[in-house]
Amino acid sequence: MAHHDDFRDDSGLPSLLLGLVVLVGMSALPATIGWVQVFTG
Repeated sequence: MAHHDDFRDDSGLPSLLLGLVVLVGMSALPATIGWVQVFTG
């Protein structure tokens, strides 16, 4: 593999990680709100 492919993969990783974090955060948010309402309600 060339260094160019390694560089491209390294530059694409943060955006992929950010997308994964956003996806997990958005899917976990309703559950978190639900648990907060259960414990406070």
